[in-house]
Amino acid sequence: MKILNHDWNRTASCYAAIAFYAACGLLLLLWPDLAMSIANYALAVILLGAGILLIIAYARGTIWEAVAGVRLTVGLALAFMGVLLLFSPNFLLSLLPFLWGLSLLVGGFGKVQMSVDLKRIGETRWWLALIGAGVSLVLGSFAVFRPVFVAEVIVQFIGVSLLVESVVDLTTVLTVNKKIRDYRRARENQTIEI
Repeated sequence: MKILNHDWNRTASCYAAIAFYAACGLLLLLWPDLAMSIANYALAVILLGAGILLIIAYARGTIWEAVAGVRLTVGLALAFMGVLLLFSPNFLLSLLPFLWGLSLLVGGFGKVQMSVDLKRIGETRWWLALIGAGVSLVLGSFAVFRPVFVAEVIVQFIGVSLLVESVVDLTTVLTVNKKIRDYRRARENQTIEI
């Protein structure tokens, strides 16, 4: 039963992330200005709120907690970033290509591992996940190394990237889940025969 709960949690979180990617991708493609405005102000409020909470925690803590920690430093830095985003919304747009590129690179490296894992458990179409990894790595590298070009089309680029990511991730998750079910059935049949 524990394995089933673990599988359900893993699968549900994968599907939730895929749905979130797809929804954000469509929002960025259909209403890019609105999406960027919402993202900017939401991030600003989150950073400012987290900064204020850390500053309050620093002020309320003991002197030993204050000396041993970095709450005030982190709190001030987060609050500053929140204020910066509130009053300079273009700042996020200038950082976005690089940050998005890094996130795509990390996702691509994750897909490389998925493809290797699929090959190790005997999936014949493991190379599809590797192609997905290649797409993520190319898009991520392009965003990191050509941020000026990407900044010109950043919102649509991110929207397309999110949609591509969601399709690749959905395909990979479905393939991995099928392979896990097949593997378990084979193991159960093997156990029964013994």
